[in-house]
Amino acid sequence: MDSAAGEASARFDEFAASVSGPLLRLAFARTGNTADAEDLVQEALIAAHRKWDVVGGYQDPALWARRVVLNHSVSRWRRRGRERLAVARLADRRLAVDGNEPVLADEALWAAVRTLSARQRDVVLLLWFEDLPVSDVAVVLGCGEETVRTHWRRARAKLAEQLGDDDVEDDEWR
Repeated sequence: MDSAAGEASARFDEFAASVSGPLLRLAFARTGNTADAEDLVQEALIAAHRKWDVVGGYQDPALWARRVVLNHSVSRWRRRGRERLAVARLADRRLAVDGNEPVLADEALWAAVRTLSARQRDVVLLLWFEDLPVSDVAVVLGCGEETVRTHWRRARAKLAEQLGDDDVEDDEWR
């Protein structure tokens, strides 16, 4: 790393250390949730790092970072509002799965599904909620059927752990 890049990196590190606390307070005041606030700060710092050659030249880069936190909090609020509306529209719709009928408005279930990796979440949504066969899920995701089964087993185990369901059988297939 050359001295200019090292200096820019040091300036960014110094910036991040100095604004993390104030940004976290702002984000928490905006969201009321520590985890969401931490995510917003992380997103703002990532955005600042990506554009540091521009942001670092601002008279007060912290102001830019605050604006990013506020903009991202609004985006999250709108996204969650849309999710709540979608869940409300589907609340009385039930999907039959292996003899169980989970309600789409089950917030604990959705929260647990959102913690899965992107690929596991896709497999769960396609296999369980969309009721597609493993072969179709493999085509949609561009992977092999065994990969789909692996993601399904791992996702089911994680969901069972989070939702307190000890009756998950790894080899249960339609």
